[in-house]
Amino acid sequence: MLPFLKASLTGAQSFFQQSSRWPVGYVMIAGIVVARWLGLFATLELAVFDVFLRSRPAEGIDEQVVIVLIEQDPVRVDENFSEEQLTQLLEIVFSADPAVVGLNIFREELSDDPGREQLLNLFETHENLITVEKVLPPRPIPPIAPLSDSVAQNQVGLNDVPLDRDGRIRRVFVGAYLPDENEDLADNPFRFSFSFKLAETYLATQDYVLENHPIDPEIPIFKDLELPGFTSIPVLEENSGGYVREADISKIQTLLNFRSGSATFEVIEASKLLEQSQDLETLTNKVVIIDEIDAYFPRFLPVSASSNLIQDDETRDISPRIGITGPEFEAHATSQIIRSVIDSRPLIRVIPFWSEDILIVSAGLVGIAMSISFRSTLRSVISLAIVTLIVVSACYLILYRFGLWLPVAPMAISLPLAGITYLGFNYRSQRNALRSQEAALVEVQVLEDERRKAIERAFSAIHAGPLQRLSSLLRSAKDGNTEQSFVLEELRALNQEIRGVGERLRQEAIGDVYFFYSQGDIKLDLTHPMHEVLYEVYSLAVKRKLPGFETIKVRAVSIEPFNCKQLNLDVKRQLCWFLEESLQNIGKHALGTTRIQVLGKNINDFYSLKIEDNGPGIQSTHIGDG
Repeated sequence: MLPFLKASLTGAQSFFQQSSRWPVGYVMIAGIVVARWLGLFATLELAVFDVFLRSRPAEGIDEQVVIVLIEQDPVRVDENFSEEQLTQLLEIVFSADPAVVGLNIFREELSDDPGREQLLNLFETHENLITVEKVLPPRPIPPIAPLSDSVAQNQVGLNDVPLDRDGRIRRVFVGAYLPDENEDLADNPFRFSFSFKLAETYLATQDYVLENHPIDPEIPIFKDLELPGFTSIPVLEENSGGYVREADISKIQTLLNFRSGSATFEVIEASKLLEQSQDLETLTNKVVIIDEIDAYFPRFLPVSASSNLIQDDETRDISPRIGITGPEFEAHATSQIIRSVIDSRPLIRVIPFWSEDILIVSAGLVGIAMSISFRSTLRSVISLAIVTLIVVSACYLILYRFGLWLPVAPMAISLPLAGITYLGFNYRSQRNALRSQEAALVEVQVLEDERRKAIERAFSAIHAGPLQRLSSLLRSAKDGNTEQSFVLEELRALNQEIRGVGERLRQEAIGDVYFFYSQGDIKLDLTHPMHEVLYEVYSLAVKRKLPGFETIKVRAVSIEPFNCKQLNLDVKRQLCWFLEESLQNIGKHALGTTRIQVLGKNINDFYSLKIEDNGPGIQSTHIGDG
C-alpha cells in the first residue's frame, strides 16, 4: 500500500474512533439531512439564494436587448395607444432592422380597431415578430386574433410565470405543454416561452441552431454548426437546489440568473420613436421588447433584481421599487440565454440531490474534525466560525463565477452545529471524567483518613492498656520484684488486655456511636451529654484494682456540662481515651497518691478537662505519649 494512502486510512480510522465516542455529532448531521428531505430548509435556502444573487457586483447594460416602453394612463384611456399607433410603432422599429421584436402586449380577441388588420399583416410579413399568450390556469389569455396557423405556431410564445410558495419568482419557463383533454401531457401541443423564442430567433441570426440534447431530448441546446460543442439550458428537477417537493417544478423550467445592478437594459420611450427623436441605430440587430406599463403605478414582479425604469423620476418616489417590471423580466430571461451561448455567462445549475447530501455530511464531518483537532474550547469555536465563513464565501464565489447553486444554508448549519454539539458532549464527558476522578480521589482520601484514624485508635487503645501494663512490669523487674506468681499474673493480665484491644476496635467499627471501655464488655453511648459520659469513664476507671488507687483518701470530681454539638464522634472518643488513660496512669504508676482531682470547667469559650494527683512522680528523661 502506498505510504500516503496508508497514512490517510490511519488518520481516518483514528478520527472515527475518537468521534464515535459521542455519536451525537453524527445524529445532528443525519437530522439536518432528513430535515432537508422534508423541506424544512427550503425557505432558508431560497432566501440565501436571493441574497447571493442580489449581492453580486453590477454587470452593466446588456447592449443586445432594448426595451421600448409604452406608458398607459389608466385615467385618460382615450389617449392611450390604439392598434393603429401600435402598428406605426412596429413599422418604425422594423425600419431599424432589429434581429427580433417581441410584442409583450395583449389585445382583445375581437376588435373593430382599423389598425388590427395592419397589425396582423405585420406578423405575416415579419417572421421575427413574436407575440405572447397565457396558456396556464387560472386565466388563459389567447394571442391577438385572428392569426394564421403558421404565425400562431411559430411566432407566439407563452409568458406565464411560475411562482414559488413564498410568492417570489426565481425560475422561468423554457416552454410548456398546452392544456388539452389528453391525460398524458407529452401528447399535448408544446409551446416555447416568449423569452426563449426571442433568444432562439436572435441566436439564429448569429448562426446558432436549436437542437435536442443527445442524451436527454427534453434539454434544449444551442449549437454553432462551425464549432464543436454546444451550450445546454439547465432544466429543473423536482428536488433541484433548495426546492423540495415544489408543486409545479418541471423539466421545462430553468432558474433565472438576472443581470445584477440597477442599470441593466436600455429603455426607450415609445413616444420618442413616434416623434422620431430617437436614434434608430440603437435598435439595429438587437432584441427589441415592446411592452406597456402603468404610467404612474407600474406593477413590479417579486424578483431579487433591481429595476431601472423609474430611477430618475422623482415624481414616482411614492411607488415602492420592489422587484422588476414585466418587460424587464422578459429582458432578463432573454438576456441570460443569449449571453450564456455567446459570452459563456453562466446559467444557474444545480448538482444531483445525492451530491448535495454528500456535501452536507462532509461539512458536518469537517465540523467534528475541527472540534477534535483543538483541545481548547475557545479555539475550536473560533476555528468553526472561520471555516463556516470560508464555506459560505466559497459557495458564493462558485455561484457568482460558475453559476452553481450549492446547499450553502444546510452546510453552514451542519458544520458548526455538528462541531459544537460534539464539542459540548466531549466537554461534558471530560467534565464527568474529571468529577469521577475527583470523587475517586476523595474516596481515596476518605479511606486514607479512616486508615489513619484506625491506626490512631489502635495506638490509643494499646497505649492506654497493654503498654501501661508492660511498662509497669518492666519497672517491677528493675526494682527486683520478679516473683514468678507476680510475673505470671501480670503477663496473664497483659494477654487479656491485648486481646481486648482487638475486640474493642472491632466493636467500635461496628457501632461507631459507642465508646468501648477497655475492661469488660462495657460500652458508653457517645450521643449522650459528654459530661455524663466522662463521669461514667471516671467511675469505671477508679473501680479497677490498681496499686495507685489503694492509698487515695480524697477524690474531688467536678465535670461541668458543656456544648458538645460541634464535636464529632472521634473527638468525643479521644476525650474518653484521654480521661481513661490519665486515670490508669495514676492507678498504675502514682504509688502513694492520697488525692486525685478531676475538673471539667468552661473557661471563656473553651472547656478545660484536667486530672491531677499528689503522687511523688517519676523522674525520667524519656518523653512519651502519656
